Amino acid sequence: MLDFHHSWPYERVASDLYFEECPFCHESPVLLSLKKEAEARAFQGIKTNLVMPCCHEKIVIETMDRDYIWATQVLR
Repeated sequence: MLDFHHSWPYERVASDLYFEECPFCHESPVLLSLKKEAEARAFQGIKTNLVMPCCHEKIVIETMDRDYIWATQVLR
């Protein structure tokens, strides 16, 4: 079971993914640079790297669902 402190909500607008606010630098909104192949792997539960375009911090995505990105590190 994943801890909720390791999750961050995202929004989908058309085919783009956004964070309302960056969990590191608090910039708002942030367009995620996650390719379709990487997104598909994350939905399957395969660890995927995501580099935040605003502050260049790295998130290792453990899995994704329709509302949240679940990471290996604490985001909240």
